[in-house]
Amino acid sequence: MKWRFTVLAAIMAPASLIGCATGAASGEGAQRNASAGAGALYHGFTMIDPATKKRVNDAWIVVKGDRIAAIGAGTPPRRRYGKRVDRSGHFALPGLIDFHGHITAGPHEVKMVDGAPVVTIESVDNVVEMHARMALAFGVTTVRNPGGDPAANARYDARIASGEWTGPQAFHAGAVIEPPPFGGNAFAYPTSEAAWDAEAARQAALGMRYFKMYTDLSKEELATGVAAAHRHGLKAIAHLNGVSWTDAARAGVDGLEHALPTSPDLLEPGARETYKEFLANAGPSSKYMYRWFELVDFEGPLFSEMLFELSARQIQTNMTFLVQDLVFNIDDLDHVIPPADNRYSHPAALEASLNFLRASAHDWGPADFDRARRAMARVLEFGRRLHEAGVPMAIGTDGAGGGPIFAHELGRHVDAGIPVWEALRMATSGAAEMLGEGDRIGRFKRGMEADFVFLTRDPLADVRAVRDVAYVVANGREWSFGDLTTGPGSAPVPED
Repeated sequence: MKWRFTVLAAIMAPASLIGCATGAASGEGAQRNASAGAGALYHGFTMIDPATKKRVNDAWIVVKGDRIAAIGAGTPPRRRYGKRVDRSGHFALPGLIDFHGHITAGPHEVKMVDGAPVVTIESVDNVVEMHARMALAFGVTTVRNPGGDPAANARYDARIASGEWTGPQAFHAGAVIEPPPFGGNAFAYPTSEAAWDAEAARQAALGMRYFKMYTDLSKEELATGVAAAHRHGLKAIAHLNGVSWTDAARAGVDGLEHALPTSPDLLEPGARETYKEFLANAGPSSKYMYRWFELVDFEGPLFSEMLFELSARQIQTNMTFLVQDLVFNIDDLDHVIPPADNRYSHPAALEASLNFLRASAHDWGPADFDRARRAMARVLEFGRRLHEAGVPMAIGTDGAGGGPIFAHELGRHVDAGIPVWEALRMATSGAAEMLGEGDRIGRFKRGMEADFVFLTRDPLADVRAVRDVAYVVANGREWSFGDLTTGPGSAPVPED
């Protein structure tokens, strides 16, 4: 399946398309310490807690240090506070969690090396710093990064911990395991069991939590990678094409990425042969992204078997519906991403992503776009069926860690038929539990980390209101949206 490299690069392109600002406030001046003195009291707002499905009017929170010290409704405790903040008219949610945010990714590039194309996604500091700031600006306080240069990931963690950079905490996968033409520091391809073991050990030593395997691996390679990951205490996650999700679950994979289960083995006989013939004739095209959904039988035994395995084994998933939305609307991207949101993108990242997206649709005509857009209903149905089967799901953007696209992704889950309360849980406490951090982040509770966001609109009335952020509190520190999105312009991306 090496012919898909241009398409797959385009699928990864949203990682740099949206999610970083062209300007940012200086870190120390923008931060307000919410734990000064005897603590900070926030009061007067409507609290929305997806973990308990409770809406609390006239709520209040006391923050001390980086923790929630007290929480309630009505008249707050009478005491002296370091500061009192009236948030009347606002709606509070726990800090959002992007479960598929490439927080350390730089612009995609294709280079010729020894006469062959190599796709790279090298981390660039000024791009990453903006990614982080804009993720936080849109209320994302935690990111699960599903792959990147492990050394760059470790540097990100150190800079966030030291306060040099402002952004969400992150839990990372290291270099993505994929054969050429993918290369550079963000990819690796072990070719022996010892090499697999060494790569997993390297990533674990650099503080990675996940080990990601990619589309062109064989079933045998996937099994080898899962075993290597588990030997070194890493969770094995995968974005797969040839290997079916059923086989991946049985191989012990811990998580599956994207609403792209596009293996022929999940199609019933007849449809499977039609799809294989299509793949053989399609060439380097992204048309398979809609063709598989045209052919799959959601009531058939193979799909039902897949649902059973995913649910029984509690395989973690995230749909990233935005991927299909972008590819299926390359001829009209303004329909998906409002032009005004371009100001939240680093120019180099935006240009690279648009180039890759357009390349992936080089052979599409009007009929293809029409078919793809009609197939989107089937993509959304796929996500709803996973949810109804009890498969663990979180919200992931395939962006740079949130940004305005987080609201788009959340809205698409509701469009799929997932209740608003449940979608909000996926974005907060549910994702925290899937990270293994449910006792620390993701909900309003005394002793939990003080991560929450104040919105200007009610997300229960319109879940896309999560993009209307006024203030963010992360680890007990508060920023306004303006603090994080205004200031001096960014420096040019350095040349090689």
